[in-house]
Amino acid sequence: MDRVAQPLRRTDIYETELAVPGRSELVRLRRGTYQRTDITRQHWEIAQERHALLLGAVSDEGLDGVVGWESAVLLHGGRTLTVPGKVDLIRSHHSSGLRRPPTRRDPERPSARSLGPSGHRRVLGQRPIVRHCYTLGEHEVVTIEGLRVTSLERTLEDCARFLPADRALAAADSLVAVAAGAGRCPWGRRPEVEARAADLRRQVEKALARRRGERGVRQARAVVAAMTPLSQSVWESELRRLCLAYGIVAPEPQMPVRTRAGEFYADLGWREARLVVEVDGAVKYQDDAERTLRAQQWRERAISDAGFLVIRFTPETVCDGSWVVDRLRGELPRTMTEGAPVVALRTAAERRRAG
Repeated sequence: MDRVAQPLRRTDIYETELAVPGRSELVRLRRGTYQRTDITRQHWEIAQERHALLLGAVSDEGLDGVVGWESAVLLHGGRTLTVPGKVDLIRSHHSSGLRRPPTRRDPERPSARSLGPSGHRRVLGQRPIVRHCYTLGEHEVVTIEGLRVTSLERTLEDCARFLPADRALAAADSLVAVAAGAGRCPWGRRPEVEARAADLRRQVEKALARRRGERGVRQARAVVAAMTPLSQSVWESELRRLCLAYGIVAPEPQMPVRTRAGEFYADLGWREARLVVEVDGAVKYQDDAERTLRAQQWRERAISDAGFLVIRFTPETVCDGSWVVDRLRGELPRTMTEGAPVVALRTAAERRRAG
């Protein structure tokens, strides 16, 4: 899937297609821009295409601004917790703001003035292209695939500050892995990878020190302190965040386990507690599901024979944060589950539930 795709314009579409969708349906992304999707495809494939088309619209229309936040993460070769449903553009000046008068198609639509703060944020969040106003230095802007994009370091800083904590750590882990050259198998180069990550961490911490008292800095410091280049999926990042946010000792990412069948690297683990966690996404089983499952069972038996308990989670179970935390507390010693929680790594919903 291309990261930037050529958008489909209304002038390219027959009026009959707009009126009578068939197996492929047309979705309006923004004024004059459409997506023709095969409704039999996976939802994440459709979301990836939508995002690529929105980036294509930014390029095609020459929209003013620098691509930032999660869109920049993807352009730098990183991963995000979910496919972003919008493109964030950063500009150094205010636009005319949210204009929302009633329209001929929707005469009952409330005006922007009547929405209130929460409604205003909700409507902005539904926009396919959202503009933010703050200043970027010349060294903080690079060009990728013809688009002006925030540099990797500035992208990491912005994501750590402005995204919800779960999406922030997933993006930070991914970007630091890209910067450190971790790749898919960083085991043999672990000292080198971690040294590069430490350099990036110091660089971002220095930038955050200059922003003391500004929005999102407290969360950003917690995210940067917790990020690692060794996380191999966004769901491993999310599980690690849940541990830190609820006072559980952070697991070791890619923990080496010596067995009679060789050395394996567990997704996450607590060596002292002899506990291993594996997070299995559907992508593992796309090519040869039966072979992958056999290899997985053989690996799990070898780790179990070495004296470790293996727990498997899926992305769906990791999304149920409370259940995951309760499960880990039931398996780990009490002394490893009663630490001071890193409250700055909790999402707004988690803070509300905690009171």
